[in-house]
Amino acid sequence: MADSTSAELLSPDTLVRIDSYALLARVVVEGYLSGLHRSLYQGFGSEFFQYRNYVTGDDPKTIDWKVYGKRDRLYTKVYQEETNVNCTLVLDCSASMAYQGTRGACSKLRYAAMAAACLAYLSRRQGDRVGLCAYADDIVSWLPPTRHHDGGQRLFSALQGLQPGGQADHTRALRFVSERLSRRGLVVLLSDFHGLEDDLEALARRLRVAHHDGIAFQILDRDELDLPWSQTTRFVDSEDGHELTTAPALIRSGYQAAMDAFLEQIRGLCLSQQFDYLLLPSSDHLGNLLAAYLHRREALS
Repeated sequence: MADSTSAELLSPDTLVRIDSYALLARVVVEGYLSGLHRSLYQGFGSEFFQYRNYVTGDDPKTIDWKVYGKRDRLYTKVYQEETNVNCTLVLDCSASMAYQGTRGACSKLRYAAMAAACLAYLSRRQGDRVGLCAYADDIVSWLPPTRHHDGGQRLFSALQGLQPGGQADHTRALRFVSERLSRRGLVVLLSDFHGLEDDLEALARRLRVAHHDGIAFQILDRDELDLPWSQTTRFVDSEDGHELTTAPALIRSGYQAAMDAFLEQIRGLCLSQQFDYLLLPSSDHLGNLLAAYLHRREALS
């Protein structure tokens, strides 16, 4: 874990001043995540590698009886552990992700992009293929998973160029991704998840049926979590334009109850499909949050 001096240097206030996402990711990963040795992918055991002749002592469960029926000889399946895998980052860049609150050093989108850059750098360092799907009401950017050096540069450039806008079509994005991933791997969702409550379970189940592991990072601003204003305030929905002018004190209790229910619903839907879930408040220390989560994930895998 980094000391107090490096912690200050790696705070969101400092990170947003780093223009290069590749450099930013390197700073965070080398400063906070250097102790991780295993892939982010927890996997589903082994995958089929090849056939060989069955010999006495082999597990009969590995015999391929279809091959026996065709060749009249016993063959056993040989498996190998999957080590280098696909890691696909699915990033919401809709209008709601533009929000930067009173205590945030950056917008939710910038924070999500910084987190994605760190995960991409870490995965590539461990030999995994990394891809990106950025979306709003349409697919904004699609980079298939690759280990090639140029692919990493394109991914960091794409993250750096993202601009918020439009309404999030989460269903379209996750279907787009699932249809293009022929190899099982890790799908990382980064979004505020507004509007996804009704579809998340079905979409996550679709990814699990295709044998993908999953992590959901919910990025929210602290203002969204605790409604800090004391004066009468006009609230505007950034995606549909709906407005509400009210005194926050009158609605705070009900709002926080609804927010708690929303967070628990998203968390519960993710966990029901064996997706990991982590809330990332956009004003909190990115290095600390990722390090605590990823070290815990490594310990459990």
